Amino acid sequence: KCPGNCWRPSRQQALFRSSMLSRSWTVLAAVALATAVSLRLEGLCSQTEARWFYWGWSLVYDEMQPYFTSDEMREAGLDMADLVKSGTLNVLDVGAGTGTLSRQVLRRVPTAKLTLLDLSPEMLERAKAKPELAPCSFVLSDAESLPFDDSSFDRVVSSGTLYYYPRPVVALREQLRVVKPGGHVLAMGSLAPKPMLVRLLAQTFNRFPTEEQYVQWFEAAGLSNVRTRYISNPWNAAQYALAIAGTKAAGTASPPRSLPPPPTLQSRLRELAYLPVAAIRFAVAIIAFAVIGPIQVLTARRGMMQLAANQTGS
Repeated sequence: KCPGNCWRPSRQQALFRSSMLSRSWTVLAAVALATAVSLRLEGLCSQTEARWFYWGWSLVYDEMQPYFTSDEMREAGLDMADLVKSGTLNVLDVGAGTGTLSRQVLRRVPTAKLTLLDLSPEMLERAKAKPELAPCSFVLSDAESLPFDDSSFDRVVSSGTLYYYPRPVVALREQLRVVKPGGHVLAMGSLAPKPMLVRLLAQTFNRFPTEEQYVQWFEAAGLSNVRTRYISNPWNAAQYALAIAGTKAAGTASPPRSLPPPPTLQSRLRELAYLPVAAIRFAVAIIAFAVIGPIQVLTARRGMMQLAANQTGS
Protein backbone atom coordinates (compact mmCIF):
# COMPACT_ATOMS: atom_id res chain seq x y z
CA LYS A 1 0.00 0.00 0.00
CA CYS A 2 1.03 3.58 -0.57
CA PRO A 3 1.75 5.32 2.76
CA GLY A 4 0.12 8.72 3.25
CA ASN A 5 -1.58 10.67 0.51
CA CYS A 6 0.39 9.70 -2.62
CA TRP A 7 -0.81 10.03 -6.18
CA ARG A 8 -0.58 7.34 -8.80
CA PRO A 9 -1.24 8.02 -12.51
CA SER A 10 -4.09 6.15 -14.06
CA ARG A 11 -3.42 3.57 -16.77
CA GLN A 12 -4.58 6.03 -19.43
CA GLN A 13 -2.24 8.71 -18.09
CA ALA A 14 0.67 6.26 -18.03
CA LEU A 15 -0.02 5.22 -21.61
CA PHE A 16 -0.26 8.87 -22.64
CA ARG A 17 3.11 9.65 -21.06
CA SER A 18 4.68 6.59 -22.70
CA SER A 19 3.27 7.64 -26.06
CA MET A 20 4.56 11.20 -25.67
CA LEU A 21 8.02 9.92 -24.71
CA SER A 22 8.09 7.62 -27.73
CA ARG A 23 7.04 10.49 -30.00
CA SER A 24 9.71 12.72 -28.49
CA TRP A 25 12.42 10.18 -29.24
CA THR A 26 11.06 9.76 -32.78
CA VAL A 27 11.13 13.52 -33.32
CA LEU A 28 14.67 13.75 -31.94
CA ALA A 29 15.81 10.90 -34.20
CA ALA A 30 14.16 12.57 -37.19
CA VAL A 31 15.81 15.89 -36.36
CA ALA A 32 19.20 14.20 -35.97
CA LEU A 33 18.78 12.40 -39.29
CA ALA A 34 17.61 15.57 -41.03
CA THR A 35 20.60 17.45 -39.62
CA ALA A 36 22.95 14.72 -40.79
CA VAL A 37 21.39 14.80 -44.24
CA SER A 38 21.75 18.58 -44.50
CA LEU A 39 25.40 18.40 -43.38
CA ARG A 40 26.32 15.43 -45.63
CA LEU A 41 27.56 13.45 -42.64
CA GLU A 42 29.39 10.80 -44.72
CA GLY A 43 29.42 8.69 -41.59
CA LEU A 44 31.31 5.69 -43.01
CA CYS A 45 34.10 7.72 -44.62
CA SER A 46 36.59 7.14 -41.81
CA GLN A 47 38.67 4.18 -40.74
CA THR A 48 36.99 3.76 -37.36
CA GLU A 49 33.41 3.69 -38.61
CA ALA A 50 34.40 1.61 -41.66
CA ARG A 51 35.90 -1.09 -39.43
CA TRP A 52 32.69 -1.23 -37.38
CA PHE A 53 30.51 -1.40 -40.47
CA TYR A 54 32.39 -4.16 -42.26
CA TRP A 55 32.62 -6.24 -39.10
CA GLY A 56 28.90 -6.86 -39.54
CA TRP A 57 28.44 -6.29 -43.28
CA SER A 58 31.09 -8.93 -44.06
CA LEU A 59 28.65 -11.62 -42.88
CA VAL A 60 26.23 -10.90 -45.72
CA TYR A 61 28.40 -9.01 -48.21
CA ASP A 62 28.66 -11.71 -50.85
CA GLU A 63 24.90 -12.33 -50.73
CA MET A 64 23.95 -8.63 -50.87
CA GLN A 65 26.63 -7.30 -53.23
CA PRO A 66 24.88 -8.46 -56.47
CA TYR A 67 22.01 -6.07 -55.66
CA PHE A 68 24.41 -3.10 -55.66
CA THR A 69 26.95 -3.85 -58.39
CA SER A 70 27.42 -6.45 -61.12
CA ASP A 71 30.12 -8.37 -62.95
CA GLU A 72 29.10 -6.54 -66.13
CA MET A 73 29.72 -3.16 -64.49
CA ARG A 74 33.17 -4.18 -63.27
CA GLU A 75 34.10 -5.79 -66.60
CA ALA A 76 33.40 -2.49 -68.36
CA GLY A 77 35.71 -0.78 -65.89
CA LEU A 78 38.46 -3.39 -66.16
CA ASP A 79 38.63 -2.74 -69.91
CA MET A 80 40.39 0.52 -69.00
CA ALA A 81 43.16 -1.21 -67.03
CA ASP A 82 44.78 -2.81 -70.09
CA LEU A 83 45.21 -6.18 -68.38
CA VAL A 84 47.60 -7.80 -70.86
CA LYS A 85 47.74 -11.60 -70.81
CA SER A 86 51.38 -12.01 -71.79
CA GLY A 87 53.96 -12.49 -69.07
CA THR A 88 53.38 -12.16 -65.33
CA LEU A 89 51.23 -9.19 -64.43
CA ASN A 90 51.67 -7.98 -60.85
CA VAL A 91 48.31 -6.51 -59.74
CA LEU A 92 47.28 -4.82 -56.49
CA ASP A 93 43.58 -4.74 -55.57
CA VAL A 94 43.10 -1.92 -53.04
CA GLY A 95 40.09 -2.26 -50.77
CA ALA A 96 39.67 -5.78 -52.15
CA GLY A 97 37.03 -6.83 -49.64
CA THR A 98 35.94 -10.43 -50.24
CA GLY A 99 37.75 -10.57 -53.57
CA THR A 100 34.94 -9.84 -56.04
CA LEU A 101 37.07 -7.69 -58.35
CA SER A 102 40.15 -9.87 -57.88
CA ARG A 103 38.30 -12.94 -59.14
CA GLN A 104 37.39 -11.07 -62.32
CA VAL A 105 41.02 -9.99 -62.79
CA LEU A 106 42.10 -13.64 -62.56
CA ARG A 107 39.47 -14.69 -65.09
CA ARG A 108 41.03 -12.24 -67.52
CA VAL A 109 44.66 -12.97 -66.63
CA PRO A 110 44.94 -16.39 -64.94
CA THR A 111 48.71 -15.98 -64.60
CA ALA A 112 48.47 -12.66 -62.76
CA LYS A 113 50.27 -12.30 -59.45
CA LEU A 114 47.54 -10.74 -57.34
CA THR A 115 47.71 -8.98 -53.97
CA LEU A 116 44.49 -8.19 -52.08
CA LEU A 117 44.66 -5.33 -49.56
CA ASP A 118 41.88 -4.29 -47.20
CA LEU A 119 41.34 -2.57 -43.86
CA SER A 120 38.81 -5.16 -42.65
CA PRO A 121 40.16 -8.50 -41.37
CA GLU A 122 36.67 -10.00 -41.60
CA MET A 123 36.37 -9.16 -45.32
CA LEU A 124 39.84 -10.54 -46.09
CA GLU A 125 39.09 -13.78 -44.23
CA ARG A 126 36.13 -14.35 -46.54
CA ALA A 127 38.35 -13.67 -49.55
CA LYS A 128 40.91 -16.19 -48.30
CA ALA A 129 38.20 -18.86 -48.11
CA LYS A 130 37.58 -18.72 -51.89
CA PRO A 131 39.52 -21.48 -53.65
CA GLU A 132 40.26 -19.46 -56.80
CA LEU A 133 42.02 -16.83 -54.66
CA ALA A 134 44.19 -19.33 -52.79
CA PRO A 135 47.40 -18.45 -54.74
CA CYS A 136 46.98 -14.73 -53.97
CA SER A 137 48.64 -12.65 -51.27
CA PHE A 138 46.52 -10.94 -48.62
CA VAL A 139 47.54 -7.78 -46.78
CA LEU A 140 45.69 -6.09 -43.92
CA SER A 141 46.48 -2.39 -44.21
CA ASP A 142 45.18 1.16 -44.55
CA ALA A 143 44.93 2.28 -48.18
CA GLU A 144 46.44 5.65 -47.28
CA SER A 145 49.72 4.02 -46.25
CA LEU A 146 50.56 1.08 -48.52
CA PRO A 147 53.20 -1.32 -47.11
CA PHE A 148 54.99 -1.83 -50.44
CA ASP A 149 58.14 -0.54 -52.09
CA ASP A 150 58.04 2.00 -54.90
CA SER A 151 57.18 0.64 -58.36
CA SER A 152 56.10 -2.78 -57.12
CA PHE A 153 53.03 -3.37 -59.32
CA ASP A 154 52.10 -3.26 -62.99
CA ARG A 155 48.48 -2.35 -62.24
CA VAL A 156 46.55 -1.03 -59.25
CA VAL A 157 42.77 -1.55 -59.32
CA SER A 158 39.88 -0.85 -56.97
CA SER A 159 36.10 -0.93 -57.02
CA GLY A 160 33.72 0.87 -54.67
CA THR A 161 36.37 2.10 -52.25
CA LEU A 162 38.07 5.36 -53.32
CA TYR A 163 35.21 7.65 -52.33
CA TYR A 164 35.15 6.20 -48.80
CA TYR A 165 38.72 7.22 -47.96
CA PRO A 166 39.09 10.24 -45.66
CA ARG A 167 41.91 11.52 -47.91
CA PRO A 168 41.41 10.12 -51.42
CA VAL A 169 44.29 12.11 -52.94
CA VAL A 170 46.69 10.66 -50.35
CA ALA A 171 45.44 7.16 -51.20
CA LEU A 172 45.92 7.81 -54.93
CA ARG A 173 49.43 9.16 -54.38
CA GLU A 174 50.26 5.92 -52.62
CA GLN A 175 48.89 3.99 -55.60
CA LEU A 176 50.98 6.16 -57.93
CA ARG A 177 54.02 5.44 -55.77
CA VAL A 178 53.68 1.64 -55.88
CA VAL A 179 52.77 1.30 -59.57
CA LYS A 180 55.58 0.96 -62.11
CA PRO A 181 56.27 3.68 -64.72
CA GLY A 182 53.89 3.06 -67.60
CA GLY A 183 51.50 1.23 -65.27
CA HIS A 184 47.84 2.10 -64.80
CA VAL A 185 45.74 2.95 -61.76
CA LEU A 186 42.03 2.14 -62.10
CA ALA A 187 39.21 3.02 -59.73
CA MET A 188 35.48 2.42 -60.03
CA GLY A 189 33.23 4.55 -57.87
CA SER A 190 29.69 5.67 -57.28
CA LEU A 191 28.10 8.82 -58.56
CA ALA A 192 25.19 10.46 -56.73
CA PRO A 193 21.93 8.47 -56.86
CA LYS A 194 19.39 10.22 -59.06
CA PRO A 195 16.27 9.97 -56.81
CA MET A 196 16.54 12.98 -54.50
CA LEU A 197 15.37 11.28 -51.29
CA VAL A 198 17.74 8.35 -51.82
CA ARG A 199 20.59 10.76 -52.56
CA LEU A 200 19.98 12.81 -49.42
CA LEU A 201 19.79 9.75 -47.19
CA ALA A 202 22.82 8.12 -48.80
CA GLN A 203 24.95 11.18 -48.08
CA THR A 204 24.68 10.43 -44.38
CA PHE A 205 26.94 7.40 -44.81
CA ASN A 206 28.65 7.84 -48.17
CA ARG A 207 30.45 10.43 -50.27
CA PHE A 208 29.38 10.96 -53.88
CA PRO A 209 32.04 12.82 -55.87
CA THR A 210 31.20 14.26 -59.26
CA GLU A 211 33.08 13.12 -62.34
CA GLU A 212 35.04 16.38 -62.18
CA GLN A 213 36.07 15.70 -58.58
CA TYR A 214 37.30 12.20 -59.44
CA VAL A 215 39.40 13.66 -62.25
CA GLN A 216 40.77 16.37 -59.92
CA TRP A 217 41.79 13.71 -57.39
CA PHE A 218 43.66 11.69 -60.02
CA GLU A 219 45.43 14.74 -61.43
CA ALA A 220 46.31 16.10 -57.97
CA ALA A 221 47.88 12.73 -57.15
CA GLY A 222 50.19 13.08 -60.17
CA LEU A 223 48.58 10.59 -62.58
CA SER A 224 48.66 11.35 -66.32
CA ASN A 225 46.36 10.59 -69.24
CA VAL A 226 43.32 10.51 -66.94
CA ARG A 227 40.27 9.08 -68.69
CA THR A 228 36.76 8.17 -67.58
CA ARG A 229 33.90 5.93 -68.61
CA TYR A 230 30.33 5.59 -67.35
CA ILE A 231 29.48 2.05 -66.23
CA SER A 232 26.16 0.64 -65.05
CA ASN A 233 24.33 -2.50 -63.99
CA PRO A 234 22.43 -4.16 -66.84
CA TRP A 235 19.26 -4.12 -64.75
CA ASN A 236 19.46 -0.37 -64.07
CA ALA A 237 21.23 1.40 -66.91
CA ALA A 238 19.71 4.75 -65.88
CA GLN A 239 21.80 4.83 -62.67
CA TYR A 240 25.46 4.69 -63.54
CA ALA A 241 28.82 4.84 -61.81
CA LEU A 242 32.24 5.97 -63.02
CA ALA A 243 35.37 4.09 -64.02
CA ILE A 244 38.45 6.29 -64.04
CA ALA A 245 42.02 5.40 -64.93
CA GLY A 246 45.34 7.20 -64.97
CA THR A 247 48.88 6.31 -65.97
CA LYS A 248 52.20 6.76 -64.21
CA ALA A 249 54.06 8.42 -67.05
CA ALA A 250 57.63 7.39 -67.78
CA GLY A 251 60.01 9.60 -65.83
CA THR A 252 57.43 10.41 -63.14
CA ALA A 253 59.12 10.47 -59.77
CA SER A 254 57.46 8.40 -57.07
CA PRO A 255 56.07 10.59 -54.27
CA PRO A 256 57.39 10.10 -50.75
CA ARG A 257 55.88 7.16 -48.93
CA SER A 258 52.93 8.08 -46.73
CA LEU A 259 53.65 6.75 -43.26
CA PRO A 260 51.14 6.73 -40.41
CA PRO A 261 52.19 8.99 -37.53
CA PRO A 262 53.71 7.11 -34.60
CA PRO A 263 51.22 6.55 -31.77
CA THR A 264 51.61 8.93 -28.86
CA LEU A 265 49.73 9.44 -25.63
CA GLN A 266 48.16 12.57 -27.09
CA SER A 267 46.98 10.75 -30.24
CA ARG A 268 45.49 7.91 -28.18
CA LEU A 269 43.65 10.35 -25.95
CA ARG A 270 42.37 12.11 -29.06
CA GLU A 271 41.10 8.79 -30.42
CA LEU A 272 39.31 8.06 -27.16
CA ALA A 273 37.73 11.51 -27.14
CA TYR A 274 36.52 10.96 -30.72
CA LEU A 275 34.77 7.67 -29.93
CA PRO A 276 31.44 9.24 -28.81
CA VAL A 277 31.37 11.36 -31.98
CA ALA A 278 32.21 8.29 -34.07
CA ALA A 279 29.44 6.33 -32.35
CA ILE A 280 26.86 9.02 -33.17
CA ARG A 281 28.05 9.31 -36.79
CA PHE A 282 27.95 5.54 -37.10
CA ALA A 283 24.47 5.22 -35.58
CA VAL A 284 22.98 7.84 -37.91
CA ALA A 285 24.74 6.28 -40.91
CA ILE A 286 23.40 2.83 -40.06
CA ILE A 287 19.85 4.16 -39.68
CA ALA A 288 20.10 5.72 -43.14
CA PHE A 289 21.64 2.55 -44.59
CA ALA A 290 18.85 0.48 -43.05
CA VAL A 291 16.41 2.60 -45.07
CA ILE A 292 18.45 2.71 -48.29
CA GLY A 293 19.41 -0.98 -48.31
CA PRO A 294 15.91 -2.46 -48.73
CA ILE A 295 15.04 0.19 -51.32
CA GLN A 296 18.12 -0.77 -53.33
CA VAL A 297 17.38 -4.50 -53.06
CA LEU A 298 13.76 -4.05 -54.18
CA THR A 299 14.81 -1.78 -57.06
CA ALA A 300 17.46 -4.27 -58.16
CA ARG A 301 15.11 -7.25 -57.96
CA ARG A 302 12.49 -5.43 -60.00
CA GLY A 303 15.12 -4.48 -62.59
CA MET A 304 16.47 -8.03 -62.75
CA MET A 305 12.98 -9.45 -63.27
CA GLN A 306 12.28 -6.93 -66.03
CA LEU A 307 15.61 -7.68 -67.70
CA ALA A 308 14.93 -11.42 -67.56
CA ALA A 309 11.44 -10.89 -69.01
CA ASN A 310 12.85 -8.77 -71.86
CA GLN A 311 15.51 -11.38 -72.64
CA THR A 312 12.92 -14.17 -72.61
CA GLY A 313 10.62 -12.15 -74.88
CA SER A 314 13.37 -11.47 -77.36
